[in-house]
Amino acid sequence: MKKKWLFFAVILLFISPILIAGQETEIESYVYIDLLSPNDNAERKQYSILMQHQLPKIGIGVHLHESTTWGNIADRSWSYPFIDFDYIPTYAEGGYDALFVEHSWDLDWGPGNIFTSGCLASRANFYQYNNPQLDAKIIQYLSEPDSVLRTEYLYEIQEILYEDLPSISLVYPKLLYVFKEGLTGIDLLLLTLSKFRAENWDDPVDHIINYPIPIMLEAQNVYRETSDYDSKWMAAVYGSLFERSQISHEWEPVIATNYSLSSDGKNYTVYLDPNAKFSDGSSVLAEDVKYSYELHMTPLVNSPDYWYLDSNFASNNSIEIVDTHTLNFNLSSLYAFAMDLLSFGILDKSSIEPAISTFGYSIFDENPLSGNVQDILIKSCGPFMLDNYSTTNVELIQNPYWNNLSSSNGLQPKLTDLHFIYYGVGRDSVIADLIAGIIDFYDPGFGIWCYAEFSYNYLEGGLVGSLKNQELALNMKHPVFGTGELTPVGTPAAAKNVRKAISHAIPRNVIVDQIYEGLAYPGVSPIPKECIGFDQPLEPYAYDLDLAVEYMEDAGFDTIWNGTVSYPTSGFTISVMLFILVGLAYLSFTGRR
Repeated sequence: MKKKWLFFAVILLFISPILIAGQETEIESYVYIDLLSPNDNAERKQYSILMQHQLPKIGIGVHLHESTTWGNIADRSWSYPFIDFDYIPTYAEGGYDALFVEHSWDLDWGPGNIFTSGCLASRANFYQYNNPQLDAKIIQYLSEPDSVLRTEYLYEIQEILYEDLPSISLVYPKLLYVFKEGLTGIDLLLLTLSKFRAENWDDPVDHIINYPIPIMLEAQNVYRETSDYDSKWMAAVYGSLFERSQISHEWEPVIATNYSLSSDGKNYTVYLDPNAKFSDGSSVLAEDVKYSYELHMTPLVNSPDYWYLDSNFASNNSIEIVDTHTLNFNLSSLYAFAMDLLSFGILDKSSIEPAISTFGYSIFDENPLSGNVQDILIKSCGPFMLDNYSTTNVELIQNPYWNNLSSSNGLQPKLTDLHFIYYGVGRDSVIADLIAGIIDFYDPGFGIWCYAEFSYNYLEGGLVGSLKNQELALNMKHPVFGTGELTPVGTPAAAKNVRKAISHAIPRNVIVDQIYEGLAYPGVSPIPKECIGFDQPLEPYAYDLDLAVEYMEDAGFDTIWNGTVSYPTSGFTISVMLFILVGLAYLSFTGRR
């Protein structure tokens, strides 16, 4: 009999944590929902678990929290098959209730269809948010060429989303770059976007910068560009008509001198700089620009930018040569961010066209400076030219004709050499070589490095927003916080009150300080702080459980959960249970003696 007691006590000792964990959803709440989160991000795992324990404090119990792969998440949200339902249903029915997800944006916030009405029309709107007022503002925003008016529309869009909360912003992550003291001319936000102006970079000591990268280089030219790190070296090599300026990040002419816009806003007449030259000294002509774009829009080339350009230009004939240094770009429809269409790399038609005629489109898959292509696909008009290429090392030197440009003011790039060197996942070796002065940068792609960790001489750190929004996406078909039909009040206004309650239950400062260790901003709306037109007066929803409870009461939930639970959650209670079990085991041993 004593052995049976011993066996029972030991078994309880080992399974009690399982029993406790299995009862975590037994909370006295009015509403139970299911949470869904991707399992590939350490910070997201932590704050999604935090919110799992926060929501019951305002009467919203969590029945299940599934942390899973992107494939499973897609099937429940933006790729829902519409078999059993013609909309995305709740989690219990095969869809989702609330989803932790990240969105990445550009400097110009281009929402596309993500918040426009109707789920069947665009699965991008997996929120199933329906607001005709917002639809109208987004149409105005996306079709307005005047930047001042466009910003006003964006303010209105943000205010609507801030009030309606189909997307509850949690935080905007920041990136920390660490670099050699004394480097100049570096705009970290443009670097993050791989749109930096390399001609402004400098190391006054030796005019050489060695930049480590965490992944091997894959793309051989701009027609194969998919990785941010391929984009980095290409940003320094391929010149374009217009590029983002430093600091203000407005568009400014580089290979162009100016442009004019038609009265209907769909025709851009662009004037080339007659002094622009490729790195071999040949002139940049209108035919080179047109041909460079035509290649992107030729399906056999297989450019990753085919669909983007094809959706804005009806055909290759949409780009017309007016004269040697003038072109017309005729858009299919109004597009607010048309200047981005004028920022593609320019190549030399006289070199590429005969090579395609001889060798076919396979030349786009050959490594530069080798085989049939040699330098024809990387001979561009940017500030630098390719001097050496491998998947682990790219070495750039000055384009000797850069100072011909009006935009360069007769000056050459400040650096003589710019190198991108593959380090793999060797975070420690990157840190060691940075401290030793062998390399000049620490890229955030190697992992988080907090300020406290780089208190070394001759190093500096710079924080910059990542243009990403970590959010809690809500299914607006959910009967409680979506439509409101299953709230006691039973109205859409009640559903909005529940959404506001959820937002006020988010301890954003805790997430920023403890989970991101300071490398984030508290989230405000779906639009990150660094986006052009971010509405500065808007502030994050304050962490206020009392206010959250008031909103729940406004939705008709009159008596909110008082903090009692049906399982022991405190460390003290769990310790008492384990102490009792260990005591039983000890008594069994003692009794046997």
